Amino acid sequence: MTQYTKPQNEIEFPTVTVCNLNSLNKSAIRNDSRIENYYLIVSPLSVYLPNISINWSDPIFEQEGFYLNRTFEDVMNEQKKVLDPGGLLVSASFDFSPLDVKEYFQIKLYPNRASFTSNPHMKIKSKHEGSEFHMTLMLDLDTANNYYGISYGEGLQFIVHDANEDPIHQGINGFYVKPGRDVFASVHKKRYEYLPKPYEAMENMYCKDHKNDDGSKYYRSSCFKDCLSTFILGRCHCLPYTHKRDFYKKTKLECDCPLPCTFTQYEVSLTSSLFPSDFYSKKTFAVRGEKHLDYYRQNYVNLHIYFDQLSTTISQQVPKYSSAGDIFANLGGQMGLFLGASIVTLTELCEFLIFAFLTFIINVIKRGQTEVQTISIQQ
Repeated sequence: MTQYTKPQNEIEFPTVTVCNLNSLNKSAIRNDSRIENYYLIVSPLSVYLPNISINWSDPIFEQEGFYLNRTFEDVMNEQKKVLDPGGLLVSASFDFSPLDVKEYFQIKLYPNRASFTSNPHMKIKSKHEGSEFHMTLMLDLDTANNYYGISYGEGLQFIVHDANEDPIHQGINGFYVKPGRDVFASVHKKRYEYLPKPYEAMENMYCKDHKNDDGSKYYRSSCFKDCLSTFILGRCHCLPYTHKRDFYKKTKLECDCPLPCTFTQYEVSLTSSLFPSDFYSKKTFAVRGEKHLDYYRQNYVNLHIYFDQLSTTISQQVPKYSSAGDIFANLGGQMGLFLGASIVTLTELCEFLIFAFLTFIINVIKRGQTEVQTISIQQ
């Protein structure tokens, strides 16, 4: 792999996806022990309570719509607000100018949680580097309404990714931030370019071009998502409500998700400080009259995302030998390095061997033609 840095005057800002680790809204869910048992069973605590069961014949589950096909609206009714006033995203700005929250962002559903992500049709470009010119998101986690979620933690998760990729919220793919932090996320754009077959992208692994068998574009994260849906389909003959229902009628999927030959990633490093300070916490409480003094520290995150430099680091796979000329050039270089030889020396050596061989053949032929004569000497 060869690596070089390409300076740019401006860079398209990456997609940002943010979700609340505890997005269920306690105040929106009926206060009933039978309903609570259901959410308890689907929460991480279920592994410690194996004896809890649900009586699905109880009419309360039919009354609460548990047997109906879930829609986007059904899911959102039990989630905390996201883009609406009083929701997760309080305000957003870019390069000191406010962003229209409803226009630039959109809600995206993941299993058991609602997130918001950048609108792929709304592109903005960064023309400056450094933390002074950035995207700023003010977020309210509404921790007072936390309920059984898929995570034990409290805070938010965000990921910076390519607009064409479906973010996977696991491990190093996302960053976790607890409430009461002023976070600065420094971003650096990296692009990887691998050679297609017969070249190996990695050991015993080939990359895949940006085309599926049906002509659609191939993205690795979408492939992982499809494989998970295929597994669920085989186990319970159902699909997540976040997936298109007619996809499997048209395409046969295999759980083989190689690297694409060309893809973009964003390297992110984080720093943070207490938010707000003791001074501003008291002043904000006095001016705005919040519920209690520590409300911002228990609920708010101030997130800044910016490019550390206006450039792209490109890692490119190139053939070791792209032509016969490269092979001879490398051979000549090795000879010059280890033998002190050059092309002239090599030519002289070949000439010497040829003349030596010809001389040997001529001598053999002459010996075969020589006759022995006997000479008598009389005295």
